[in-house]
Amino acid sequence: MTASLNQAFHRETVLGSGVGDERVVRQHGSLGVYAGIRVEVRSLARGKGTVFAWNAGANIPARFATAVAQGVRDAISTGVLAGLELTDVLVSVEDGSYHEEDSSEAAFREVTQRATTAALRQAHPTLLEAISVCRSTFPKEYASAIEESLSSEDVRIESAQSESQTSGFMVTVPTSRVDSLLQQILSVTHGQAKFLIESGGFRPRPEPPDMATVWTSVP
Repeated sequence: MTASLNQAFHRETVLGSGVGDERVVRQHGSLGVYAGIRVEVRSLARGKGTVFAWNAGANIPARFATAVAQGVRDAISTGVLAGLELTDVLVSVEDGSYHEEDSSEAAFREVTQRATTAALRQAHPTLLEAISVCRSTFPKEYASAIEESLSSEDVRIESAQSESQTSGFMVTVPTSRVDSLLQQILSVTHGQAKFLIESGGFRPRPEPPDMATVWTSVP
């Protein structure tokens, strides 16, 4: 089910913290391959994005820093639940180990992705969905029809009485449903509604997805 989620409208995040301690140790022909790393992750407040921290000191040589950062990006971009990019998470490189001859950029990129993914799996990953705040005004004669139309989609509505000739609503809706909502309201009002749509960021994805609506009077 989650594998089909649209990446334009969904992200992954974590609700807790986790640690990934990984090593790559193998023989490649006559050459050895080695890299070790410890990565910690923890959740951030909604809207903070992704934060990368380096606390490994000299335990990982500077020449491998770019590969480590890329390994983090590899893990963040693919997620652990549905192949979605992660957001609102801190990834901190805490420690590492290397071998003068056997360590390489490729080995550190690989081990960092593995360690970051392991830490993310420990940190209670969850799905987020993009939401939009939609405001609409329309002639009051259409208020009942719009309320009935939205109610058929399990929209939670709080209504208010008004003596004015114009009614309106504010609805928080999954961004994936904005286009259909706009079409629905314009159809009910025969094109006489006005619409304003703003991004509302991301929120935990409810099951099933829903909308929260507040009806307002417009002077």
